[in-house]
Amino acid sequence: MSFKEKIFQEIKSDKLGCTKEELRRRLHVRSKAANTSFEKFLRELQNDGRVFIENGMIFAGRPKVVKGRLKGNRRGFAFLIREDGGEDIFIPNRSLNGALHGDTVRVRVMGGGEGEVVGVDERGNDKLVGTYIKLEQGGYVIPDNKDFFTYIYVPHKLNKGSPNNSKVIVKVKPDPQIDRVNGEILRVLGKSGERDAEVLSILHGYGFEDQFPQKVLEAAEAIKYEPDFEGRTDLRDLYTITIDGEDAKDFDDAISLQRAEGGYILYVHIADVSHYVPRGSAIDKEALERGTSVYFPDSVFPMLPETLSNGVCSLRPNEEKLTLTVKIELDGAGNIRNREFMKSVIKSNRRMTYLEVAEILKGGIIASEYEDVKDMLFACKELAGVLRRKRNAAGAINFISDETKIILDSDGRVLDIAPYPLYESNEMIEMFMVLANEVVAEYIEGKGVPCVYRVHQRPSEEKMEGFVEFINAMGLWLDVNKGVRPKLLADFLESIKGGPAERLISRMLLRSMAKAKYDTKNEGHFGLSLESYCHFTSPIRRYPDLMVHRALKAIIDKKDNKAFRDSFAKACEEAASRSSERELASEKAERDIDDYYKAVYMSDKIGEAYKGIISGVTPYGIFVELPNTVEGFIPIDSLPRDRYETDVRRRLVGTRYVFATGDQIDIIIASVDTTARKIYMDFAGQAADYMAKPKKAKNLPLQG
Repeated sequence: MSFKEKIFQEIKSDKLGCTKEELRRRLHVRSKAANTSFEKFLRELQNDGRVFIENGMIFAGRPKVVKGRLKGNRRGFAFLIREDGGEDIFIPNRSLNGALHGDTVRVRVMGGGEGEVVGVDERGNDKLVGTYIKLEQGGYVIPDNKDFFTYIYVPHKLNKGSPNNSKVIVKVKPDPQIDRVNGEILRVLGKSGERDAEVLSILHGYGFEDQFPQKVLEAAEAIKYEPDFEGRTDLRDLYTITIDGEDAKDFDDAISLQRAEGGYILYVHIADVSHYVPRGSAIDKEALERGTSVYFPDSVFPMLPETLSNGVCSLRPNEEKLTLTVKIELDGAGNIRNREFMKSVIKSNRRMTYLEVAEILKGGIIASEYEDVKDMLFACKELAGVLRRKRNAAGAINFISDETKIILDSDGRVLDIAPYPLYESNEMIEMFMVLANEVVAEYIEGKGVPCVYRVHQRPSEEKMEGFVEFINAMGLWLDVNKGVRPKLLADFLESIKGGPAERLISRMLLRSMAKAKYDTKNEGHFGLSLESYCHFTSPIRRYPDLMVHRALKAIIDKKDNKAFRDSFAKACEEAASRSSERELASEKAERDIDDYYKAVYMSDKIGEAYKGIISGVTPYGIFVELPNTVEGFIPIDSLPRDRYETDVRRRLVGTRYVFATGDQIDIIIASVDTTARKIYMDFAGQAADYMAKPKKAKNLPLQG
């Protein structure tokens, strides 16, 4: 038996493991030459996967290694979010071995729930956004992402002339051989604290780009409109309008409506982006990478170059445009008699706004210039009412909009903040677009062609139980013992309509729902109470819509053969996954930008008093939302002196006082941190209004 095999057999015989010293003693390793051979063969056994060393102990076999993604913490440690769904593993700083937040890694499981990184399979962050601090020799970047647990050292020659305290994009260059992460500054976004720099930092932090690659811009510039109507239905003489927000620039949907015997004929025209953006082109690849347009006050990071999104594809008035049209014939009760799908060409007669249409519908605008469109608008209102009643009867859930309207002046200063105004015309267009999305999804699914569906699953029992506990604390009741149905939730929201906590309750119900996503498997849409649904109506700003257009056109052109279906199925899988990810990122980016502008708006209102509603509680204080949608935090030491703890009913409960989610409360703006996007408040109400019923005090530390 060779010496190497003797080493292995000795290790194998000890199930509890042994140290190197014990192994040397058992094998009588005494001389320098014998020890050199011992170390050599032990390393070979490790490399062969026959033994492993853990906490100084040697064991036979392979160590347990799991794969996952690192979730960092600014204090220097990380957790492994496991691919297999198992319990997270704590990774101390000493065991990271050069791995960083977001990296996909392999971790050897150690004792005590800890692990050690043994390999990095994929870097999660090749670029970061942060604040550059300049030193005499080089400098470093403090990442904006709080999960990133190390600063990025930047040598002087790689700092791109960045001024001190500037917002930058830095390329990360990890080096496991040294105890630091190096980087190279790629771009200076501006001075930390300045509006443009802060907004750009948020967007780039979520992986969005404000600049297109040169080859994409050149490809877009080369695209021109050509009046090629072959295979298209000519609808240029059909009276057609667009209805959008006042500040909209990209018009990807238009409508036409005609009264018919006992019903209506609705035309929904959508920009035929796929005609100009073929699969696999430079523009298409960039659009897939972006996944969606990101909208924020006064600007947008578009999915497509502006020459397409605001030019060739945009359904601007009095211009011929290539479209895909869904023609839907309905009876007076909103039931579909027939539907037809066609490639088309239109010429929009009017560009209208939601406010303008709303004024016409309520009789506020009576002018001769609207005579040609007035009758159609009132017919649209009538049909929308029919569709709304039909949807409500089916159980569609009407959540309250949580959007904020941020009004800026010409210099970018925040003038006002308020809930986003919604008019009857908004709902009217939504009804028509939902109907078009539904019939397209049904049609494509019926043809068996791969597609990207919009899926919304039933909420989990656990989350619904939490929501019921929340509303019970507010004196409201919802019986979910017989199961959760869309109609049940829709009726509940209708019952609280107009109440002071309506917006908060609607938001909490939405958070209790599953997150809508894109998928190639049609699982229906719970919130809309529909069996089939997709996104078809916004291909200028959403990539899944572009894929739906390609599926529909393949059917129309009779090109949906097996070869197409096989290749398109794979493309749909990638599009669904990427688009779901990018949608989530865009929502976070838009929310953070709103929070930044809210903080800026409130920064000159220190000391001012407001009335709000408690929107959340933590062991450290309470969140309060003002009527203008601004949310701030009251630390616990600003509340009446008591011993507090949180309970399952989302309340902060003391021995004397109780602060419950949904309660109205008086506050004063105490301080604002615009960089952190945080607003701090002081309690300004009467403590007696929050008195609790007497109860036995718990052994809690006194707070406040």
